Formats: sequence, C-alpha cells, structure tokens
Amino acid sequence: MSKNTVKPALTPKPRKRAKRHTETTQFDAFARRILRAYARRVADGDIENLRALVSLSTELDALARAAVQGLHGKPYKYSWQEIADRLGITKQGAQQRFGEPSTRDALDRRLLESGMGVTVATLAQVYADHYPGNPPASRCPGCGYAYPDRVAECPTLATVRPLLYRRRHEDKTALAVLSGDQHADLHAPVTARLRAAVRQSASVLPSPDPRSTLFDLNGKDPAQ
Repeated sequence: MSKNTVKPALTPKPRKRAKRHTETTQFDAFARRILRAYARRVADGDIENLRALVSLSTELDALARAAVQGLHGKPYKYSWQEIADRLGITKQGAQQRFGEPSTRDALDRRLLESGMGVTVATLAQVYADHYPGNPPASRCPGCGYAYPDRVAECPTLATVRPLLYRRRHEDKTALAVLSGDQHADLHAPVTARLRAAVRQSASVLPSPDPRSTLFDLNGKDPAQ
C-alpha cells in the first residue's frame, strides 16, 4: 500500500492569500504613529535614547532628498517646478535644497543671476525661503544647509539679511511676503540670532560664500 494515501484529485489545493496592497497614505500614517510612540517612550524617562530620536531629523532630511531625486530623475523626470508646487516652495528653493550636494552651500541662484541689479522683491522672497523658522530647524528649509553649532543662518540668509534690512524702505510692498516672525527678525537680527542659539552650543557665524562680494555688506547700497 502506498504511503501517500491522499488523492490529489479529491483534495482541494489551498487558496493563495491575496496580496495586500498598501497605499502610500497608509505607510505615512503608520510611520507617524511609530514616531509618536518613539517620542512617548523617550519622554517617559528614556533619556539615553534622546540623542537617537533627535538625530532622526537629519536622516529624514536625507531620505526626503533621495525621494525628490528619484522623482526628478529617470524614469519619472518630474520638473523642479512640479516638485516645488507640491512642496509649496519656489522652484529655485526646491532645486537648491534637493539638488546636487555641491549647490547646497552656495548662494541662492536668484542672487547670482540678478547680481548688482537684485530687487527688493527678490531679496524678500529669498529671505523668506531661507528663513530657519522659530524655533529653527537643523537645516535651512531653502537650501538644505546644515547649520553648525550656534548658527541658524545659511550663507544665503547671512548675505541677504543685511541687504534687505538696508533697502527695506525702497519697496515696502515687497515685504508683504514675509511672515510676522520673519518681519520681526529682520528688524531685530540680534534678537533672532540669540533665540536661535538656544538650540545650539558655542561656535561662530559662518563666513558668507566668496561670491557674496557681488553685494556690498558694509552698508553701501549697490544701486548707488
């Protein structure tokens, strides 16, 4: 007698489990729940993992750049304008923040392209795009520049701030793009820097990019 007494013709085959399709929005909700749970665990006395939790912001920034570069590259080839529209920022801001690493510490392209003829409207928009936030993030929202200790200005903002402050009366309507915090910090830069330093430890302000010599930072209006 055969050891195999099962008759294949009479035994139904087990059904294959249907492949579950998870929407990206479900992944998003799941990731957010995990992060909130992680934060609660640390807040509940787990001080040894505080540094690891805070470091996630840097990793998330790197992952966001990888995602954007995937969308911008083959086979999708989304334009920088399409990417910027989804992020609610300017095309130049998206390109500088998520583009090639060699461009992130350089001055904003709008300044380099305008040169001596830069307008107050352009200065105001660039200032708004590179404003670090309150409290400041770990990287510039406009170009992705990683702030050193005790610094909350990227090279672009360090160049634009004094220029915009000195020329603010030339076109007051251009300042309408600034939020309340941005407007207040423009008129009280020392206070802004002190507030930013609360998040960080001691160092010095970064030197502006050498190309910032296109603009006179000593108080002289380049238009004169």
